[in-house]
Amino acid sequence: MGTLTGKRIMIAGSGSGCGKTTAVCGILYGLQKQGLSVQAWKSGPDYIDPMFHKKVTGSGSGNLDLFFSGRDGVCRLLADKEKRTDIAVVEGAMGYYDGIGMTEKASCYELSMTAALPVVLVVNPAGMGQSVCAMIQGFLNYRQPNRIVGILFNQISSSRYAVLKPCVEEMGLKAVGFIPRQDIFVVKSRHLGLVTADEVAGFYEKLERFYRQIENTIDWELLSVLAGSAEPAVFPDEPVSDQKQELCIGVARDEAFCFFYEDNFRYLERMGCRVVCFSPLREKCLPDGTDGLWLCGGYPELYAGDLSRNLEMRRAVRDAVRSGMPCIAECGGFLYLQESLMGETGALHEMTGVFSGHGFRKNRLERFGYIELSLQEGRLFGREQMNLRAHEFHYYDCSDPGSAFLAKKASGESRWMTGAAGDTLYAGFPHIYLEGNPAFAEGFLEQAKCYRKKRQH
Repeated sequence: MGTLTGKRIMIAGSGSGCGKTTAVCGILYGLQKQGLSVQAWKSGPDYIDPMFHKKVTGSGSGNLDLFFSGRDGVCRLLADKEKRTDIAVVEGAMGYYDGIGMTEKASCYELSMTAALPVVLVVNPAGMGQSVCAMIQGFLNYRQPNRIVGILFNQISSSRYAVLKPCVEEMGLKAVGFIPRQDIFVVKSRHLGLVTADEVAGFYEKLERFYRQIENTIDWELLSVLAGSAEPAVFPDEPVSDQKQELCIGVARDEAFCFFYEDNFRYLERMGCRVVCFSPLREKCLPDGTDGLWLCGGYPELYAGDLSRNLEMRRAVRDAVRSGMPCIAECGGFLYLQESLMGETGALHEMTGVFSGHGFRKNRLERFGYIELSLQEGRLFGREQMNLRAHEFHYYDCSDPGSAFLAKKASGESRWMTGAAGDTLYAGFPHIYLEGNPAFAEGFLEQAKCYRKKRQH
């Protein structure tokens, strides 16, 4: 059995847009300024917030996702990292109680209870007077027990905080501090989706200026004490796998392909794989000795012209997939395999042509949330039956999104056909998390091993 014993804390929110990511970036940076080594995490299947975490800390972030990993998997992930860091900071998703559909399943609340995470709730009281106290009281009493231990106010003045602090303490909570009104460091959105960390000009200068604003408005010692109040959590040890393979997995990773779960690559490395990143924007060929290919999601539409002009890479990817190199192509990677893709200006650009479809922009979020997939036709990585848990988030669509899988929302609200499957191919809009889909991972690696033997002989 394993036990979680380290300092850990969740920074949750009253809802989306309350300033969680900004607060967490400031907290991560501030804790490091206090001399602590920090491990960042994100609740749920988000890709962009972990990019900000990694940019701030200089080390990887990760996802804690009960829908994919379950309680034991989440605790194992936390325990593995707590051995090498002083404190873990988990950024929540959406509102504290928001889960699948109108339930708490896979919510921040469920995660905090599962992994014994003390919770600091970020609250933006804009447009409220005393009502903010009623709102906090509602969060505190909505479910009992819960792990809310403190409040961090966002975008308020020192005089307003002086009034609110005793109100919070009367409820039995700790007032951790406040973030002053500022526009120096704010995570912004573009028309379709969030701006990524690497797109923020002067990132570190802005972060340092932001820290100077919150250096004396957040109680850093109290934050550490609350993290240290986390109760131990016991979980079973991970089964020892005998499936380790010495394989080279080429991963598309650059500005166009930047949406991925870091945990997927850690999983591959635990299985003995060598993960080699390459850029479809800049490089002309796949890494030498590639046994399997992973085309990540991202914003290929922003770089459609450059991707199209790299004819050598387009040919290399097309020929590799057609030759039987095992390939996972998720969302943006799926669009890269189409015949063409619409760029931001509306112009069509040639892609690899593995599929005959065309990727095009929609003016609203096309799919969002957890889904369950069941294979309906053909085989997937050598298996005739496969059920997967996945996640979708995309504004783009495709003229032929595929029909290999029956997809249904985890909340049961709707169903549709999607994706392409084959003995050596998974391609579609849904993103796959390996920790939660071991049969998928094993099948992919088995096919990569077969391809390696075929290539060598």
